[in-house]
Parts: sequence; structure tokens; C-alpha cells
Amino acid sequence: MVKLIAGMAICILWFTIVHTVKLFRMYLILLEKRIRFGRFVFAYCRTTLANLIIPFKLGEIYRMIVFSRLAGGAGMGIGSVIVDRFFDTLALVLILIPLHILYPSGTSAVSVFLAVFVVAIIFVYITFPSAYRYLNRYIIIHRGAGFSMSVLKWLEVLNAGYEHIRQLVRGRYALLVIMSFAAWVLEGGLLYVFALFIGETCDLGVFSEYITSIMSAGRSALQFKYIAFSASVMAVFTAVTGVIWGVICKRSLRHDGRDWVVR
Repeated sequence: MVKLIAGMAICILWFTIVHTVKLFRMYLILLEKRIRFGRFVFAYCRTTLANLIIPFKLGEIYRMIVFSRLAGGAGMGIGSVIVDRFFDTLALVLILIPLHILYPSGTSAVSVFLAVFVVAIIFVYITFPSAYRYLNRYIIIHRGAGFSMSVLKWLEVLNAGYEHIRQLVRGRYALLVIMSFAAWVLEGGLLYVFALFIGETCDLGVFSEYITSIMSAGRSALQFKYIAFSASVMAVFTAVTGVIWGVICKRSLRHDGRDWVVR
């Protein structure tokens, strides 16, 4: 019994460390928005729980909605989630490359898609400013077709989105990459410890399979148990942080004499 409790405590503590790193990565992206930390932690926990429960990472849609409210606008909210996912995926791809070299059988369409996605995003980010300036100038000079104004409006929308993302990552590239690497390495260690705790084997090949299964429906027994464990712990964290944030709001209401909305 003591061994069981100790093993579970280690797994929960390790899980907490992993998500503390991920939480601060997201907080770093939105640092300039000065979101109240208690509110941010509650938002992170409940959106992460949604991601663990909803397959194919469709919980990111809910995360975009929540962080748009926190950031005070859809541009910053959606942009922050995109930036967070990009750096997470970038670190993931860089970890997968040596793993697939060591374990070629673990290569899947998902890992290839992620690698292509990262390369494409980097290419678009680098080339967008010059492409935007050229297209904008060309359409203004050769304004003849009826759809010219519509194209210009869409270009402005894309440029506004680009500027939002540029502001979110400016001066933070290195920290975001380091935190993303740390999160994945720590999660690999957690998966290994969890496997030992439930009496199953786990090596780099199993970790590679776990990563590539994130966006698919297939799950091994170990992966299913690990996700169930993660969702259970995160559900508790969500409840606890929700109660704490509710208490903070009530105290602020009594102190300031104005209404607070918990979103």
C-alpha cells in the first residue's frame, strides 16, 4: 500500500511539474496582457482538460475561445494558442527526428504531417512581410478588377494576424523553444515512470508511438491508461483552481464593491 501511494504521489508530482512548464510557456506568450494569474491558471486547467478528453486536439477550439476572452480580443487569443501549439510542435518534431532514425517502424503519416506543417509555417512566417508588401502595392497600382478591394481587405486581415503573432513571439523565441523541449522531455520521463508504476514496459519506441498517436484515434493500453490518469488529475486541478478563483473573485467583490465575471 505504501509503495502504491508513493508511486502515485510521484506520478502526480511529475505531472504537476510538466504542466507547470506548459502553463508558464503560455503565460509568457500573453505576459504583456497582464492577466490575473489565478484566472489564467483556472483557464489553463480547464482548457487542458478539454484537450485531454476531446480527441484529435479539437479541444484547441475551446482553448481559443477561452483565451480570446482572457486576452481581450480574438486576435490575441487565437494567436496565443497558435504560437503555443507551434512551439510545442516544433520541439516535438525535433525530438521525433532522432527517435524515428532509431525506430523507423514508429514513423507515421502524423509525424510526417507535423514535420511538413512546421516547415510550412516557418516558411510562411519568414516570407509573409515581403509577399504582403508586393501584393499590396501591385493591387493598388493595377486596381482594375472588381475583386481588388476584397483582396486588399483580406490582405489587411492576414497582416493584422501576422502582427498579432509577431508581437506575441518577439524576443521570446529561445525561451519558448527551451520550455517546449523541457515539457516534452519531462513528459517522456513521466510516461516512463507511469509505465513502471502500472507494471508495463516503456522505452523510446513506446514514447515515439505515444507522440505520433496524439492526433489519431488509436491507443495502446499504456497510452489509454496514461491519458485517463492525466485527465483525472487535471479534472481535480480544474476543480481546485476553479474554487480558488471563485473565492478570489468573491473577496475582490466584497473589497471593491463591483461585479466580477468568472469566464
